[in-house]
Amino acid sequence: MPLTHSVLLTGSSGSGKSTLIRGALEHYGSGAILLAPGKDEIDSYHKLVDNPAYCFGAFDDILYQPSLGDKIATGHKEMVDWLKRIYLEVKSDVDLGRPPRYKVLGVDTLSAVGRLAYNATLARFGLSEPPPAIGSSGAPFYSYIRIVLESGVRLMRAIRGCGVHWVVAAHPTEAETTAIQQTEGAKLSSKIMPDLPGGFKNVLPSFFNIVLDVNIDTNQKHYVRWSGDPKRVTKSRFGSLGPTPKLELPNNAKDAWLVIANAVEAAANRA
Repeated sequence: MPLTHSVLLTGSSGSGKSTLIRGALEHYGSGAILLAPGKDEIDSYHKLVDNPAYCFGAFDDILYQPSLGDKIATGHKEMVDWLKRIYLEVKSDVDLGRPPRYKVLGVDTLSAVGRLAYNATLARFGLSEPPPAIGSSGAPFYSYIRIVLESGVRLMRAIRGCGVHWVVAAHPTEAETTAIQQTEGAKLSSKIMPDLPGGFKNVLPSFFNIVLDVNIDTNQKHYVRWSGDPKRVTKSRFGSLGPTPKLELPNNAKDAWLVIANAVEAAANRA
């Protein structure tokens, strides 16, 4: 099986995460794009919407209005059903000895997928707000959130396992460091992690070969940081992606993704 990328992009709104996902889709020529919440991010992919090589799925909990007594949260289940269909399609291609029909699975954003899992859990327990984390009611609630989140991510990983590139966007949030991370050298009481409910945000980066912090410098130049900032979750399973801790990106989406893809493939060849 050829090398496939699994890349987690963390960064604030407007930093360029969607642009990089679109660049990957354009570079490889086909893909399935999961949008959440709803079609909020569809404008980032407007050039691809009418192209039959790309399949879009948009998910939200439109009818989930707990303040009005409406607790219908179906978005996460609808998303899982869509991912099952994508998985069965690409698996059938592989079983027949053909390349998967979708070369990229883009997820924009996983943070909103976490919100769908959160809503599904609140609806499951008949709650309008979460219980305290410490207590008899908190343990089953937060355990269930993790089960729901893992069910969706498990399908994404299975699709990637069929030879599909997996590129995921997530917003960042602040989290406390663990005792091991509170080393004398770092002296950090907090870290930046993907914005997800419960403890799943601590596990998520382990599912990816590459984790990048997406940002814009003071000169309005886009870049991705793959190393060098202890407050950001960055990672390269293949080692160094270049001589500096960050990769500067051109403005063109396709060219920007190519900078990342070339750096990853060069590192993989050296590893």
